[in-house]
Amino acid sequence: MFERAIGTLGALPNETIYSLLLINSFIEYLFPPLPGDAIMVFGAYLAATGKLDFLTVYLVSLAGSMSGFLALFSLGKYYGKEFFLKKNYRFLSAEMIVKVERWFQDFGIGIVAANRFFPGVRSAIALFAGISNSQFLMTATAALVSSLTWNALLLSGGYYLGKNWQLVLTMLKHYNQIIITLTVLLVAYFLWARKKRKT
Repeated sequence: MFERAIGTLGALPNETIYSLLLINSFIEYLFPPLPGDAIMVFGAYLAATGKLDFLTVYLVSLAGSMSGFLALFSLGKYYGKEFFLKKNYRFLSAEMIVKVERWFQDFGIGIVAANRFFPGVRSAIALFAGISNSQFLMTATAALVSSLTWNALLLSGGYYLGKNWQLVLTMLKHYNQIIITLTVLLVAYFLWARKKRKT
């Protein structure tokens, strides 16, 4: 199904593809299961064939990524910590909010600057940055650096590999598995270390 969707995308007019790449980069923050990175890489491949302009693909993807991040950041900042603490959602519990806020106090800007490199939790990082009431300009700058770097790496891979652009997806899959594993281990270590300090 994914290959069919990609084939359909490539047959569309250029202006429509640019618009879809923009929407794709935005929605992947709001709906993480969307294979946003894969679609972005395919856009780079289309640039390599001459159908699209590489710089335009890059800027459109960058605009979408930043818009998605800032939308969630603004949502978290608007409602604030107390709102989410009272709601105590199962996927966003009060306990989790308190713990993550502590991490943001210590490593906030670093976490935001690396958010694009963390698959599956980019959305959570953007939202938590807002909930933690992080300073807007500094947070937006860190998010921009993250998007500039990650999008450049992905799009360059898709562009230079040309017809073999799907190799980027294979490498991306392995990368995601490694990062998710390391993230789980890191979180488990911090929780263990904090618990040990309390005893």
